[in-house]
Amino acid sequence: MNGSNGQHVGITVRGLLAAVLAAAVVSVFSCGSGDNGEIALGTVDLPDQEFADFETMESDSGLTKWKLRAPVARIYNARKLLVTDSPRIEFFNEVGELASVLIADKGEFNQVTHDFIALGNVIVTSREGYKLETETLVWVNRIEEIHTEDFVKFTKGSDILTGYGFRSDPELASVEIERDVQVYLRDEEGVMREELRMDAEEEGRRHE
Repeated sequence: MNGSNGQHVGITVRGLLAAVLAAAVVSVFSCGSGDNGEIALGTVDLPDQEFADFETMESDSGLTKWKLRAPVARIYNARKLLVTDSPRIEFFNEVGELASVLIADKGEFNQVTHDFIALGNVIVTSREGYKLETETLVWVNRIEEIHTEDFVKFTKGSDILTGYGFRSDPELASVEIERDVQVYLRDEEGVMREELRMDAEEEGRRHE
């Protein structure tokens, strides 16, 4: 499928598990705690399709920008959403070399914008060995940026930065932690030699 601006998005699937019609399973039970005796409805949203060994990618001018793989993927057509288990995203630099890898427990891929939300035990590791750890992370495809408002731990060599609010390119080359920033510096033996806490004026400073 060809996108705008010469971009190409391809999807390959090895092993179709099931293709089912969209359905809702509705159970009815009384809500005893309510004063007006209202009935509560519980709804289970079933996927339109489910795949094993799912893979999709985006390229521009013949170069791969990113590649998403997952052992299981479920498609919800009405929401234009693809939900994955144990997703792995490989990001590539401007010359087509692998720049970083993102893994998480779950993922949600928007089929229209190609944005991606990683959920649970999110880890991004760059080719230089930098590592980001957090609980949620958003990839914004249009501007090629990853960000989160959650607590983050960023490891660069022997130094560790922690804080809340994070944004960066996917290569982790230009990192910004927005608030409550702490810096832990270690010597060659791994012993903590200094701990710094950035004050309000320093918070949000870009860490190159």
